[in-house]
Amino acid sequence: MLFDSNISVAVRCMDCGVFHIQNVTLFDLHKSDMHSMSCGCGKDIIRLKSKECKTFHVYIPCEICNKEHLFTFTSKQVLTKKMRILECPASRAELAFIGNRQLVEEVVTKYEKDIRELIDVLI
Repeated sequence: MLFDSNISVAVRCMDCGVFHIQNVTLFDLHKSDMHSMSCGCGKDIIRLKSKECKTFHVYIPCEICNKEHLFTFTSKQVLTKKMRILECPASRAELAFIGNRQLVEEVVTKYEKDIRELIDVLI
């Protein structure tokens, strides 16, 4: 049985507000101890880790509650669900999107559009 081990991760930098989308595979994660994504402003925005390609760990620093959140999934959970929304447990604020590249990009595009519309209303 063949399956696509590619997943996309989208996360917004809490310092500058820029969304970052990156493709990773569970096999790439397995090769390294920890995979980090950083923003161009220098802020670390997310860390990913896989243990023996069986579990998938996502560490996200949360500026809303000032804690680092850990999300753990089985590889099957990550690869079989189209997209996961990772939320701050305290505030329910959406912190990251993980899954199918097209779906992740669509959600990020919608969020950016909504933010632009909100700014236009406030200005």
